[in-house]
Amino acid sequence: MSDGEGLNILHVIGSVAPRDGGPTVAIKGMSAALARLGCRVTVATTNADGPHGVLDVPLTRPAVVDGVSYRYFPRTLPGTFGLSLSLSRWLRRNISDFDVVEIHGLFVFATRAGCRSAARAGIPYVVRPLGMLDPWSLSQHSWKKAPYIRFVERPQLAGAAAIHATSESEADGVRALGFGDRVHVIPLGVAAVTHERRADSTDADVELLFLSRLHPKKNIPLLLDALRRVRSEGGQLKLTIAGSGTDAYRAELERQVLGLGLEKVVRFTGHVDGDAKDALFANADVFVLLSNQENFGIAVAEALAAGLPVVVSDQVAIAPDVLAAGAGLVVPVEAVAAAKALTMLASSRERRLDMGRRAAQLARDRYSWDRTAHSLRSLFSDLVAVRGNRKVSGEARHARA
Repeated sequence: MSDGEGLNILHVIGSVAPRDGGPTVAIKGMSAALARLGCRVTVATTNADGPHGVLDVPLTRPAVVDGVSYRYFPRTLPGTFGLSLSLSRWLRRNISDFDVVEIHGLFVFATRAGCRSAARAGIPYVVRPLGMLDPWSLSQHSWKKAPYIRFVERPQLAGAAAIHATSESEADGVRALGFGDRVHVIPLGVAAVTHERRADSTDADVELLFLSRLHPKKNIPLLLDALRRVRSEGGQLKLTIAGSGTDAYRAELERQVLGLGLEKVVRFTGHVDGDAKDALFANADVFVLLSNQENFGIAVAEALAAGLPVVVSDQVAIAPDVLAAGAGLVVPVEAVAAAKALTMLASSRERRLDMGRRAAQLARDRYSWDRTAHSLRSLFSDLVAVRGNRKVSGEARHARA
């Protein structure tokens, strides 16, 4: 097992519902890639689909997808915390069968149960914070996050053998809490593109695409304001908003579209996946994401892989890569700046095509699930070796005594 082949890896995550967006895409992508490398991979999760819904998944047997064994457990109570006593029991009974555990997310029950079970069994565990240690994220509902960080998450991070950040900006948040000695930056990947891009639109009919969760941090109202500004100056842009969110928030966005007079040029598709998702990338001209915070930005990476120039906020973690590669435009979180960037791309088909070529090259060079899996396997192998050395050392001391 010196090269990591044959490692028995457990991932723990609160939910893998499609509506959860990036975290679900990431856990499935990295797990399948690790399985392709010869690792045995299990994902322990719940059947949660939002705060109250449930996924139609087996609860009494594992479901094997792409060589990965998914074990689903029912929630004990509804809600975003994801309490699942059956998940906790299974972890306590089975976690010692694994070589290493990666635990995804903070402020949820699955993380608490995974960290405690791994620590008790002496199994090295890795925490992937999912951007939740970013200053912006910590500022949201800080009245309840601050004590939870102090009394729950900080001890769990202190016990981690490693902390998996997906970008340097996320790593900075980890370092700010005093855990820089164990942070490892391993970017995420993207799936292979299955749809060929159509020819770029004429300058009179430029198709913008937003694809992510419908959540306030994604700044969709700011995007709509920017679109209104561009169209008021004669720019012919259309916008597709793809993704799911609460019914109340989608209704709020639809009211804003009507209030801005954009109902003829903005459409909502709801959640998309598979071929439908690939088709959206294939038929768009520019991808836009103006989030307040993204610890990586997997939808952006997917757009780059599809050969789309992107307009992203400077709070999207992979924005520096986009800027350095000339694969799109990076703007502050502000409507006027976003409108200027959209106007610049809308006015030049040649610029869009050039940035699109650079985007595809950037994705090929930087964002590969196989590359992610190789880096994770190397990290996991090192952690297992350290544990083995410590165990041998401890046994030797015991024998001398």
